[in-house]
Amino acid sequence: MPNAGGFTETSTVQAAIVDRLAQSDIGWTKVAGKDLPRDLDAVLLEDDVRDALIRLNPVIADRPDRVDEILPLLRAVVLSASTEGLVAANERMVTWLRGTQTHKFVGTDEYVPVRLIDFAPGALNRVVVADEVTFGPPGNQKRFDVVLWVNGFPLVVGETKTPVQAKVSWLNAALDIAGHYEIQAASFFVPNVLSFATEGREFHFGAVGQPAEHWLMWGATTDPFDLEGWDRVRRCVELLLSPAQVLNVLANFTLYERPVGGGIVKLIPRYQQVEAAQAVHDRVLDPDRSGGLVWHYQGSGKTLLLAFIALLLLNDDEVGGPTVVIVLDRIDLIEQTYRQFRTAGLPRMRVAGTKAELRKLLAEDQRGVILTTIFRFADADDLNRRDNIVVLVDEAHRTQEGQLGADMRVALPNARFFGFTGTPVAAKDRNTFKLFGDPDDPGWILNQYTIERSIADGASVPVHVEPRLVDFQIDHDKLDAEFEALADDEQLSDEERESLARHAASVKTIMFNPERIAAVCADIVDHYLSKVAPLGSKAQVVAYDRGLCVAYHDEITRLLTERGEARTADVVMTLTKSDPDDWHQRFALDRPQEEQLRDRFRDVNDPLSLLVVTAKLLTGFDAPIEGGMYLDKPLRLHTLFQAITRTNRRWTNPNTGQEKKFGLIVDYVGLGNEIAKALRAADPDRGGKRPVDVEGLLSEFDAAITAALLPFDGIDRTDSSFAALSAAQARIPAGDPRDTFAADFTQVQGLWEFLDPNPALSPYRSDYRWLAQVYESVKPTGVSDVLLWHRLGAKTLELVHGHMTEVRVTATGLDEVIVDAETIEAIRQLALPDIGDPNDDAVLTAGEALDTIEARIRRRLTASGNHPVYGQLAERLENLRRTQLDQASASIDFLRALLDLAAEVTRIERADDDGHLDDPGLLPDPRLGALTQILAEYAPADTPDIVESVVADIDGIVKQVRFAGWAESQPGDRRVRIEIRKVLRRYGLPTGDDLFAKVYAYVAENY
Repeated sequence: MPNAGGFTETSTVQAAIVDRLAQSDIGWTKVAGKDLPRDLDAVLLEDDVRDALIRLNPVIADRPDRVDEILPLLRAVVLSASTEGLVAANERMVTWLRGTQTHKFVGTDEYVPVRLIDFAPGALNRVVVADEVTFGPPGNQKRFDVVLWVNGFPLVVGETKTPVQAKVSWLNAALDIAGHYEIQAASFFVPNVLSFATEGREFHFGAVGQPAEHWLMWGATTDPFDLEGWDRVRRCVELLLSPAQVLNVLANFTLYERPVGGGIVKLIPRYQQVEAAQAVHDRVLDPDRSGGLVWHYQGSGKTLLLAFIALLLLNDDEVGGPTVVIVLDRIDLIEQTYRQFRTAGLPRMRVAGTKAELRKLLAEDQRGVILTTIFRFADADDLNRRDNIVVLVDEAHRTQEGQLGADMRVALPNARFFGFTGTPVAAKDRNTFKLFGDPDDPGWILNQYTIERSIADGASVPVHVEPRLVDFQIDHDKLDAEFEALADDEQLSDEERESLARHAASVKTIMFNPERIAAVCADIVDHYLSKVAPLGSKAQVVAYDRGLCVAYHDEITRLLTERGEARTADVVMTLTKSDPDDWHQRFALDRPQEEQLRDRFRDVNDPLSLLVVTAKLLTGFDAPIEGGMYLDKPLRLHTLFQAITRTNRRWTNPNTGQEKKFGLIVDYVGLGNEIAKALRAADPDRGGKRPVDVEGLLSEFDAAITAALLPFDGIDRTDSSFAALSAAQARIPAGDPRDTFAADFTQVQGLWEFLDPNPALSPYRSDYRWLAQVYESVKPTGVSDVLLWHRLGAKTLELVHGHMTEVRVTATGLDEVIVDAETIEAIRQLALPDIGDPNDDAVLTAGEALDTIEARIRRRLTASGNHPVYGQLAERLENLRRTQLDQASASIDFLRALLDLAAEVTRIERADDDGHLDDPGLLPDPRLGALTQILAEYAPADTPDIVESVVADIDGIVKQVRFAGWAESQPGDRRVRIEIRKVLRRYGLPTGDDLFAKVYAYVAENY
């Protein structure tokens, strides 16, 4: 007989789920809701609760009537939802359910923990799955489709919908729970671990108090990412709703956070967090394995994952009271993580804010959690040799290769190291996989959660890329002629011409063209107001550098004001002392101010709509409201990947209920191919430093550094003074001895680079640094490129920009690039150019390394006589236009006197130029510095060569600032002071006494 009622949720999805849960491999006992031994307004199955209390607590088993001391307390927690709020009551109940709540029974002398559930593997708890469970008094009753009870506590509530109505989805079911049942029947959800909703096509779960639209899917990273329909629903049921997994979430993966604004939020895990945390826990307990790499896509909750791992390890007696060191790469991340961990209730937590604090905590054998940065390990010796120290390194791709990573491993030689990254690097000189990964793990990865899986899960949204074409024309013949005229007028040498042209023929020159700035900013404002703002989303503008950040901010602000928009833009960037005062007044932010600005950006009701950045906020900035990014800066690989994924966090406009469907990237620099490379999965077997013949190179290195140190026998290499440096230079006078030293040091340097990081280098480190400082002090130097550009840069840019015309921004006519799960999967199948050396796996022999170093020595020794050929400026710019841009006591006293005299000579010269003197007696050659000429004519015969070098470098500064009006420019004056200090530091001279003042006074006389 046909089913007169048709397909219903009860007969289809609900029945299938209940039946699957009741099968023996999952293990719930099926009981019809109407047959449960309870009153309809009772939350607990008190008979089951009573049995569990007696069974699990010897003190109650001895006196079963003691149950009556506990049941009223449990009922009171259930009822507290109406007075304290559901989430607060849920948190109190979790302490009872976990067995951490204590009670002193009548007639006893001490408090003992009360156990309600047995969390041991294979425990005999009473587990029931019931359907159609009615709750509430008559006239106000609710019916829950599926309820999972453990020892009489309703830990899971499920709502199902019919699979045959297109307009009905899992969201309708989730809204029933989150929007109605949790409010109208709050007490029933006080013991709740999680709830789920499904219509047979999708399965989503959430915690009490979590908005329905934020519920996520469960799964397994070993399943196909595109598993859909009932197959995916069934897997979610099997994986999440087993008794063991529900209790695992309750015992190990439930936290409560108290945000800054108040309230309380329950946090439960995503499936990849459970998988990764358990994998790390299991690896820590494995005596034969040391660590591993966790590769989870951006925005997958790595901070919460680190908290779950720490809790799992700290709560396991088998781990034996571990120290969990969480290593971050930025100070602001420490503050953010500490705040999140603290509000989430993570116990025994300390922050090592300095090297000394880190050493103290580890030396004192601090147990619990230590938060620090990789930089606190610099130059650390052996600090602690325990083998239950677990180091969790966040953003493992950034700072771990090189000396800092080696120092960390020296400090904790027996620790277990786990790397966490969303963008592992497999390049020629860095390989995250081989630094952290275990070769016995598939693909060197302990656990992986990919971008396509995240998108398929709905944990993030796809990214659309809109290419733009920024075009212009250059009159290169006229530009070339005018540039030559400028160089001739300024009497520039070939080296100076090359330096100036190199600066001018840069991407930055094109980016700074005023017409281009105006055109790009107008396009940004038009696009934002038409495509991003209507959704309530906000956007970032990524500019080429900090100067362009300011320029873009000002132009965007002007355009918004001109259009009568209340929306505003602001800049987030790192300022330096040398930056203009105007920048500091307008954009300098301390950490609290920057955090306040970030919060304003995240606030849908705040008018701050556009953040202009160049490096800050491209990584580690979580703002789901960000729906757009305007990319006007060439980025590559993991930096590009992390930037574009700022836009793909899930977000629902709280005012309109509209969900963000995708993140939008507007590309002004032609990054299509780079985006494809960034999305391609890094290959652990490509790139990375080639393995070297360490023993062979170490013997070569020892011989090389011994030879390089021979000329300096008897000199105190711990002395960093000018006198010591002068003595060292006297051992290697100009000519063949200095050339020999340069060749010897270059060989040492090359071998160091091949071997670093390697603990065997530690005994040589101080000698190597000393040699490097001596080499730097005798290495030939030219004019300061910075000063030359500061002097003539404005004129050069005026020339270039005056010949760039017809700047326009147009759509390319191409369809948007849609970065979704399917596209990413296809990109990973493309034959893109490999990054790295195909012979990376071949061992680099000592002979090969020495050949490479010898070639470099030859290049450096001949460099002074073989300047680069000057490339025509206009031709370079034209090529850029056609390319998508993806692509030491007496000597010091003598020097002081010399400076005084030189400054006086310069004053005499000026007086003569003004007609005030008939014959000053000494008029320096205007093509040379006064300091240089006086030294040449009047210096005693025994003047050390180092004084000549200092003089030459000081006059190099004078040459660039003469007649340039620097005294009237605060940034210019600051730049001159910086260059003077660089010279003094290079020669081990003091920068804080009157020597600096004398040098500055001499330079100032040449304004």
